[in-house]
Amino acid sequence: MSEELKDRRSTKNDEVRFYMTQAVISISNKATVTEAAQTMCDTGHGSVLVEKEGEYIGIVTEGDISERVIAQLDKPIEVRVETMMSQPVITIESNKLMVTAFLIMEKNKIRHIAVSENDKIIGMVSIRDFSAYYVRKLSKLLK
Repeated sequence: MSEELKDRRSTKNDEVRFYMTQAVISISNKATVTEAAQTMCDTGHGSVLVEKEGEYIGIVTEGDISERVIAQLDKPIEVRVETMMSQPVITIESNKLMVTAFLIMEKNKIRHIAVSENDKIIGMVSIRDFSAYYVRKLSKLLK
């Protein structure tokens, strides 16, 4: 097999750590959904982790807000994130392959997964991050 073909098939740069968002955005479990939405808007992220006493206990996403709050409640401004967050936080180790992250996300019907190293969350991978991943993979195949 030629070196070029071997390189195209290689998974050495397919690890989650190369595609994750390194910022870990979090809010208090006592925050409101409005505060969560504003945090997502201010940071440009589609999710925030929910923190209680220094531990991540859940996650709130754009989808959670639209499906669980706005579409179903009369007064979404008063809803606390701890009452509607998804839990537990699903994680993947940073050295795992992107395809593994995708399969975990598909199995759990989620669009965001926390990335960890040594049991500490260090970033996030969202369905949006797969665009960069697949553009890179496909551009190698088309060379």
